Amino acid sequence: MKRLLLSKMVCAKWMCQLFYIGLFITSFNNAHAQQPQVYNQFFMNPYMYNPAYAGVEGHAAVFVMYRDQWTNVEGAPQISHASFHVPLKGGIAVGGAAFNITQGLLATSAAKASASYLLNIDRTHFLRFGMSLGAGINSVNITEFDSPGDPAFNNFLDQSTFFIGDVGVAYHFGHFNVGISLPNLFNYNPITQSEVADIEFSPTDNVLFKMNYRGHVSDDFAFEPHIIYRYSNVIPHQFEGVMIAHLYHIVWVGASYRQDAGIIGLAGAKIKEKFAVGFAYELGNSNISSELGPTLEVNLGYHLGTKKDHAEHVSSFIKSHRLSAEERARKAELERQKQLAALQQSRPSETEPEDDDALSIAQPTVLDDPEPEAEVPTEKADDWDHQEEHEEITRVNQFGEEETGIRLEKPSDTGEKNVVISWVPTAEAASLSVASEGHLERELPDGSKEVGIKYEKQQPDGSVEHIIKWDKAINESQAATIAENPELTEEHHDEVAKGDPELTQDFRTHDELGNADDHIVTKRGTHLLELPAGNYVIAGAFSVFQYAENYSDELFQMGFHDTLVGYNSGRGYYYVVVYESGSLRQTRTKRDEFRKMPKLSKAWVLQVTE
Repeated sequence: MKRLLLSKMVCAKWMCQLFYIGLFITSFNNAHAQQPQVYNQFFMNPYMYNPAYAGVEGHAAVFVMYRDQWTNVEGAPQISHASFHVPLKGGIAVGGAAFNITQGLLATSAAKASASYLLNIDRTHFLRFGMSLGAGINSVNITEFDSPGDPAFNNFLDQSTFFIGDVGVAYHFGHFNVGISLPNLFNYNPITQSEVADIEFSPTDNVLFKMNYRGHVSDDFAFEPHIIYRYSNVIPHQFEGVMIAHLYHIVWVGASYRQDAGIIGLAGAKIKEKFAVGFAYELGNSNISSELGPTLEVNLGYHLGTKKDHAEHVSSFIKSHRLSAEERARKAELERQKQLAALQQSRPSETEPEDDDALSIAQPTVLDDPEPEAEVPTEKADDWDHQEEHEEITRVNQFGEEETGIRLEKPSDTGEKNVVISWVPTAEAASLSVASEGHLERELPDGSKEVGIKYEKQQPDGSVEHIIKWDKAINESQAATIAENPELTEEHHDEVAKGDPELTQDFRTHDELGNADDHIVTKRGTHLLELPAGNYVIAGAFSVFQYAENYSDELFQMGFHDTLVGYNSGRGYYYVVVYESGSLRQTRTKRDEFRKMPKLSKAWVLQVTE
């Protein structure tokens, strides 16, 4: 009798364990087979939710996450997740992810590989497409039972492996992103019995919609709202809202609210725009939070190496500045060049001959390696003669003003004459006369010379105003080139032959390039403002940085807000760029579009290689 009673008690114990396992399996199926896993810090690595975001960091990036759910419940889910993705050339990106979920006696592990493709609509609109495929394995820790070899457990392992997959698309416009994904391409029941295995399934049973925007209040502060909507054909739909504040782009704080799940506190820090760590504290549903306990989550992100030059579009949480580090460095260098040009412009007044009536009008010059502290020596050079017998040269500058070129010559030691063509407004040319003496000459650090031509201007009251205007000295062949085509002078599109044959063999004139259907190829040089490897639509070419900057500002005012100025050592010019891309085909297409505009009818393509 006792033996029979003991046997019934053991059976009852097993039946009780099986009953709880069945309940556990049912909830596990609902949570994982029918509903994708939820992460509190998805904004750090949106690839977790949508494979289209693979490569979006612009770097090779690694992310690691750990989540401890319902800390008051023994055997509650614990999730580990790791991912890696990197952009490749041609708009392609690849990635991979692996996760492990332990939940009491149950464990699920899976891994997937992803590929995405970036499509450039134009410079500000981008589309991403992505897809992942993988597999996983699940298990029950039967050794926890008193009799793990009992036949009653056999049916619990009849499906130990499964496939996983997801697909998604994302659209980017500036700092606005929106994405939609199907997180479950395949159905899987982590551990099932045969009688509950036949469950109807469709990949569209779950759809995830995500939208976010990063608004920069200043260079040091940005806010970032996220909205998520989870559609499910199995469980109730769910909304989630997140607000993040980036403070000095070093720390962030925020909070989110998930429907039927409560409020989540968020905080984190970033180091040198390369490493980020985030923490999330989830209170859970207020009705049961005291019994379940909070959910804790920590997330780490790291950028490997430097930004990929071929990454045509980047949207990174780790790098949250308004401009990327590369863009900020370029902007700072442009500002430095402006200051140097302004300093150079101010120097002539310190070196002119003493004359109470003198007024210096200096033109900015380009220094290959300028030193702000260095003084440019100036000396008198009264042997520059005004040559009136030459045919008058006129042109229209980039501001639409007509100018007249006044030519001066001076013999050189080699027998070839040095020439200066000094450009003055045509409307004032009649009131200006070249002084017979008082001209200045100085040698610049790059070895070239500038000449300060002294003019005398008759005022209406009969007085004479002295004006000194600085222009670069050139040789006779260069002067002849300017005389033949005055529209292509230094102040506009300078065609004086220059460049480095070791970097390029293509020295077609800019006018010829403006009519060509092909493109020019040069290697990258070492100038401070050197254009990096890439493909560029060129709107203007200048020997002087300040003139290039002025033209860039003019285009900006016309609505071309993506213009930039960069140097190309192969050709020896500062170029005004209106479009850049890693795709040569896309760049040539944009050039053809720009050529339909009157202001950019001579646009051409420059390809820079390493």
